[in-house]
Amino acid sequence: MIVHQENHGGNIYRAAATLGCRPDDIRDYSSNVADTQPAVLGGLDLPRLLARLPEPHSHTLRSALADHYRATPENICVSAGTTEAIERICALFTGKRATIFAPTYSDYDHYARAAALEIATIVAPAPDYAFALGEAHIDSDLCFLCNPNNPSGAVVPRTELAALITRHPATLFVVDESYLPFHPEEESLTLTAHLSANLVVLRSFSKIHGLPGLRLGFTLSGNREFTAELERRCSPWNVNCPAQELGLRLIDIDTRPIAQRVAAQRRQLLTELDCFPWLQALPSTVNFILCRLHQRRAAELFQHCLSRRVLIRDCGNFAGLVGEHIRFSIKNDMTPLLDAFRELS
Repeated sequence: MIVHQENHGGNIYRAAATLGCRPDDIRDYSSNVADTQPAVLGGLDLPRLLARLPEPHSHTLRSALADHYRATPENICVSAGTTEAIERICALFTGKRATIFAPTYSDYDHYARAAALEIATIVAPAPDYAFALGEAHIDSDLCFLCNPNNPSGAVVPRTELAALITRHPATLFVVDESYLPFHPEEESLTLTAHLSANLVVLRSFSKIHGLPGLRLGFTLSGNREFTAELERRCSPWNVNCPAQELGLRLIDIDTRPIAQRVAAQRRQLLTELDCFPWLQALPSTVNFILCRLHQRRAAELFQHCLSRRVLIRDCGNFAGLVGEHIRFSIKNDMTPLLDAFRELS
């Protein structure tokens, strides 16, 4: 039984098919989503919602998001997850130049290449892979930066990001804040209240609410013309009716208790990880931890955990990481993962 890491985590279906079990039997630590779901899922009238076409371009949800973020609807584009937004943004820059801060989420590179962009990479140095924005010079039409970053969990202060964006007015910066709600200091870090003409902020409902199957995200930008063009690139029915309805219910949920709980769980987990001399946990500010391995191979650890029906992320395909690394998300129950690790100690 040999299963190789794919471009993304979370493929419990392939893992289950390999092991001959049900997807629900897999303990998935490879996908960085919350372990709980909000109570607003109850009472959703699926027959009613599925009996009609979605509202074109999610205009009601877009207006509600504008009210929440004190913006205007013209500043917002609702998408089928942040992945759709990334793909459409790259398509708008076909044949131009893009800069990507790495190591990071692979879809920026994937869709930039699909749109025939010339790609420059700024690689953060080991051991912590922290971005040094003060030294960065961007000579591209488009720039992607994930904050907090995946896979490192490191965060860049808002002042440093804002300064970088201001220094490069000819570059459109796409700042992916999908994991920022997991940070206890989200309000002091987010750029959603600091929009400019050369900034697009990506936000996700999926991660913090434990709803990756919902496929719902949105962009915020001070550039209304760009946002209008981005919306024209999207299907008018890109977001389904249940997702539109749930989006309206999710907007005003206070996610700070989730971030505080995850922070406490992270502190406890880091203490437990200290007993594994072959594993070095790197600093993280969110709901996942990147670990450097000593005298062990990530692919072999991935296979070992999989044989125990535990799914982790082998980070061998993250460009820019030096050495062997794995990543796993923080869940309410970490026992299956820790037990799999203990068998190797």
